[in-house]
Amino acid sequence: MIDILKDAISKIRALITPPSYLSWQTCLLLSLFSWLMAAIAESSEAAPFTVVLLSTFSWLFLTIAIWWGLTENPVEIGYLSISPWITAAVMCVFLFRPWTTERLQLAMGCWPVVATILVAIPNFFNWGLDWKLPKPHIRQELIVLLLVNLLLSSWIMFYFRIQHWFDDYPSLMAENLDNSAFVYRFGNDSNGTSQADILLTSAAASLIKQLDNAPWPRVERWLLNLDNSISSVASGIILNTISERVFWSLDAPRPQSVSNGYQIKLRANWLGPTAKENGYYVEKVCTILPRPLKQRTGNEEQPTTSTPVAQVTCADETKEVERTVNAETGVPST
Repeated sequence: MIDILKDAISKIRALITPPSYLSWQTCLLLSLFSWLMAAIAESSEAAPFTVVLLSTFSWLFLTIAIWWGLTENPVEIGYLSISPWITAAVMCVFLFRPWTTERLQLAMGCWPVVATILVAIPNFFNWGLDWKLPKPHIRQELIVLLLVNLLLSSWIMFYFRIQHWFDDYPSLMAENLDNSAFVYRFGNDSNGTSQADILLTSAAASLIKQLDNAPWPRVERWLLNLDNSISSVASGIILNTISERVFWSLDAPRPQSVSNGYQIKLRANWLGPTAKENGYYVEKVCTILPRPLKQRTGNEEQPTTSTPVAQVTCADETKEVERTVNAETGVPST
């Protein structure tokens, strides 16, 4: 075991020992030295500029060492050298510091383009920085490589853009995306939940709070002025309850008469992008019935002859309805 360890140490020492002053091993050792100095400076509470400067030199020397070392000792998979992509990854991490989520995403998007530049540079310059024009077939290969990597960068950035959409508008995750050419849902379970449920639950709770046990004439006046009544309910809920407030509206069609009372359908209308051709809305049904006001007599409650009050109940489940288009006007139905 000791012999194996000694053999490994000797190989590592032989690998990183500079054969000359001008070599990639020298840059690697300078990178390690700069990193060590930056760590000492940070632990000794040196000026932030000093720490940043030393860490920058550490990354700069490391990038040069990797580029130089992989140029002399390329890493190949089959007939393809992946050395430029390894160097480009290190370079992008170095260039896009500090490493916030947005900057790392930008680094990943630029990574294929930076790799293409690293592949192209040796074909235009030698180590003496003398300009040379590559042969026509090499130029053609470089153009094809650049176009392919530009497409790859576009797809990477498009992926992050779609993820931002899903984070900002979680109701999109509740959509059926089976026919999408760009989005594939892994697994059978979906974590997406439309915020219509939150909106309608809050609206139903507000409706019950306002009308339950209210005198029946007052309830009927509330229903006669339904548009304004729902608008006042929606204004506070949409602003304070859901994050997609710009894409939701709340309304209710004319109430239907049922068994001496009324049935009202609260509708949450989705106004944002959707996989459904004509859009959709989600509705929750609430029933408002009159009941006589009871007065306790002894141990029993007896109905009185006074004005009845309202009893409001709302269904727990919601129903999603896809809008249809009027054949004559071509306008989606409400």
